[in-house]
Amino acid sequence: MLFGEPLNHRCGWSSIEETGQALDCVLRGAIDLLGRETGAATPAFQQAKREWDRVLASDYDFAGIAARRAALLFALHTLAPVREHFAADEPLLVADLEKRVLPTTIPSFINGMAQKPDSLVVLVSMLCTAWKEDLGSGY
Repeated sequence: MLFGEPLNHRCGWSSIEETGQALDCVLRGAIDLLGRETGAATPAFQQAKREWDRVLASDYDFAGIAARRAALLFALHTLAPVREHFAADEPLLVADLEKRVLPTTIPSFINGMAQKPDSLVVLVSMLCTAWKEDLGSGY
């Protein structure tokens, strides 16, 4: 379960750069969506975009991919249109993330100043694949 084929190979990507580029595309779409929903001229959006751009500028290495994945998990938690996009292909996974896993994991991640994106990604993966019990969300 934990030591299977790397995610980039399962998606048909042959390199970590391709994985990073695919994540970048999704993350750019999420920040553009946020700008349309909140107003791109607001100070809050400008701050969010600066932080998002830092993630997008990170290297395509272990830390950079983990940061991108954590940002995507945050977008899934906070933006319904992002969930709807992914639910078209993975409705059960997105429903599980929305109702059970992300409400449990994202607040702690944010409370910890988002300092351990790799830990968030591993925790979410474990909760989605190995731990199917209710985590207090009433799901």
